[in-house]
Amino acid sequence: MKKIFKTLMLGGIVLTSCGNLSSGDNISSSPNVEMNSTFYNPLDIKKGIGDPWLYKHTDGYYYYTHSGSGGIKVSKTKSPTFLKEDDNDETRTKIIFRQKSIDVVEIWAPEIFFVDGYWYCYFTAAKDLQETLEKDTSRRTYGMKSKTNDIFGEWEIAVKIDLPDDYRSIDATFFAYQGKQYIVYAGWPSSKNQNYRQNLYINLLENPLKVDPSETTRHLISEPNKIFEIDGGTAQNEGPCMLFSPSGTPYLLYSGSYSGGDNYCICYLKLTGNNLLEQSSWEKCVEPLMKTDMAYSEIIAPGHNSVFKSPDGKEDWICYHSAKKSGSGWDRQIRLQKLDYKDDTPFVEKIYKASDEVPLPSGDNVKRYKFEAENATLTDDCFVIEQEGFASNNKAVSISNEGNISFEIMVKKNGKYALGIRFSNRDSLQTNINVNVNNVDNEVFTPNTQYDDSYLMSWFFTDLYIKKNGQNNIKITADSSIYIDCLVLDYLDNV
Repeated sequence: MKKIFKTLMLGGIVLTSCGNLSSGDNISSSPNVEMNSTFYNPLDIKKGIGDPWLYKHTDGYYYYTHSGSGGIKVSKTKSPTFLKEDDNDETRTKIIFRQKSIDVVEIWAPEIFFVDGYWYCYFTAAKDLQETLEKDTSRRTYGMKSKTNDIFGEWEIAVKIDLPDDYRSIDATFFAYQGKQYIVYAGWPSSKNQNYRQNLYINLLENPLKVDPSETTRHLISEPNKIFEIDGGTAQNEGPCMLFSPSGTPYLLYSGSYSGGDNYCICYLKLTGNNLLEQSSWEKCVEPLMKTDMAYSEIIAPGHNSVFKSPDGKEDWICYHSAKKSGSGWDRQIRLQKLDYKDDTPFVEKIYKASDEVPLPSGDNVKRYKFEAENATLTDDCFVIEQEGFASNNKAVSISNEGNISFEIMVKKNGKYALGIRFSNRDSLQTNINVNVNNVDNEVFTPNTQYDDSYLMSWFFTDLYIKKNGQNNIKITADSSIYIDCLVLDYLDNV
């Protein structure tokens, strides 16, 4: 890992003031390039981000679901590479459940499914108890059903799903196979906590919210018995998600090891027998599908994933969370990874690097432009840092003292746009930067990164306009420890 310290920076940077340069696509006097074939991970970095669930519906839209603000949020997007929620627009983002409606707390792992003309949502919730162990013991699986086929419409009141044995259960998922419906979930081996040991269980369903009456007990299908499922004595299986290989073979992806540790990983079970309710019908992977890789990708603790098809249906992709840096525990970010197959078995040769410009999922149609920070107008307080492999185009900008960098952008339609700021924050105590758009200040979240050459994306919405005189001005001010790589403009629906 190449590190850049202040002494090296002073010897290798160039003090630059670029002024206005010509544009490659005539949308701006700030130089730009189209970014319509690649994207940057991570896609979501906000504080307290929960377990991600990305679902492709038959209407061609993707629905991104996660817990937050004491409930469950769903965001609608045309591109799986744009997951920014919009709390000010209920046609894009809506809270479909509030925990106070059924007197529960701590919503975890919401997942949505469309079954027989209705939407269903599974989630984990706890009782509002003061003692930690009592609260953890109270965690159960809940579900609810939409009243129509509109996910942003009304929903029936959520109910507790009565699973056999009624022990702690979390991270439930639904799937249908050969005409039958199933629920898989993580649970404690008994009613008592055993160092938070968790297994995977399955039951046959009568409908998505009701276990089949013939089911009188849970069926164990996986328990943590591999070294990669045990971290520091905490043995856990959780976060199940069903995947069907190109030949139609069911693979149950799940997360192994302690969820707050660096050894958290994505594993899988393959269905090899005829009875899904028997543990002997499932074969466990020899090695994780994805695990911490500091030697190449620098991705830490990949886990709790969903699986979705690319827009054209030709590729399978994983949406997962990883730790923002080593030791950060449940402080996470959301990333995408293309899934390959070897002999019909899911396979990830190498996790995309933290700094990779990743090829878009096949068939994804976006309209984005990238503006390199070093080509913006820089005040005399700014430094351009240049080193191979350091950032996009091998350059980034450090803003010192009261300096700023500014971009001039012209658009062809008035409307709401998305702006992404790609940055690294090696050690600044400030975790926000100011982005002024046409004299309107926006506070943009810029948390600490693993290294000074580890870059994250932070998105926000803003209005841009057709201007008779001049262009839209975007000005960034930041602490000198925060490096700005580039700005990405997403046209959203303004095409």
